[in-house]
Amino acid sequence: MDDRLRAHRLVRGMGRCDITVTRRPSRLQADLLVFELRQGSWNVVVKHPRSGWGATTVARERKALQRLGADERLGPWRPVLPRAVGSGPGLSGTLLQNKLPGVQAEHLIRNNPRNPDRAAAPALRLLADLRGATGRRRPAAEQAGPWCESQLTILRAGIPRYGAGRGAAALEALRHRLDAALADAVLIEGWTHGDYHPGNVLLDGEPLRVTGVFDWGNAHVDGPCEIDAYTFVLALRSTLTGRSLGDLVADTLRTGHPSDADGALLALAGVDPDQDTGNPLALTLLTWLWHVAGNLRKSPRFGHNHWWLADTLVPVLRESCRWAGAAS
Repeated sequence: MDDRLRAHRLVRGMGRCDITVTRRPSRLQADLLVFELRQGSWNVVVKHPRSGWGATTVARERKALQRLGADERLGPWRPVLPRAVGSGPGLSGTLLQNKLPGVQAEHLIRNNPRNPDRAAAPALRLLADLRGATGRRRPAAEQAGPWCESQLTILRAGIPRYGAGRGAAALEALRHRLDAALADAVLIEGWTHGDYHPGNVLLDGEPLRVTGVFDWGNAHVDGPCEIDAYTFVLALRSTLTGRSLGDLVADTLRTGHPSDADGALLALAGVDPDQDTGNPLALTLLTWLWHVAGNLRKSPRFGHNHWWLADTLVPVLRESCRWAGAAS
């Protein structure tokens, strides 16, 4: 109710309009107020910052949308990409995007958990197309700065308990494992969404096709493309099993490669971690690291939330410490 009242106050000078507020999954996502605004034929999604962190997130996504719109290589996929539109009275500082059609892949998967591939396949195949249009192979070690160290810096700064003592030692063990994984890995550099999970992909039609991909706030034009496919697969697996992302990643680190079931899904996106990357754990660790850093970049609440830390960070850091002890 508070969100709805705030949304109505923001558009008070625009006359009669309909508002649908996007529910926040938890307080961790409270730095943005997101709602759909309809007025006649005008139908947009409004992202309004509640804090300085929210304002930074909005500015980052606006810049990403501008770059997406200017990239001629993405012409065939322009209809599935959001674009920023003009604002109305009282909406300065907000981001307004055109409303994309379709149903969230997450909703379709939850309604039909016995056949998740129906929704997953078109979402993952789109990634293969985008990677082919914008990507090029790069030795991962050459990109350790932007792909790894910059994300670790966000992690260290965003989680106070890991600044010293055992926490700092755990992060150092993680960094060593990343270095080892990246040393011989080759990944594709190109447009990377950074948060490509089933809740950010819209599908429609029969057979299903992707009609929209939104929330580009963590996007990079020169990121490790394959992490989008693995982010989607891990989120899908978490939805189907109820297990946390941290536990799923820790399992992969123990076995040395993704499960056969996850490998089959990754193949839909044209990704074979065992054959293509040189070291499948490079993809696993980078996917996890970008997910963690992306959340910390969105809100400082993540770094102080015991539940999120226990589910997402602790299993992976514990496994990294075990590996470091065995390696020494």
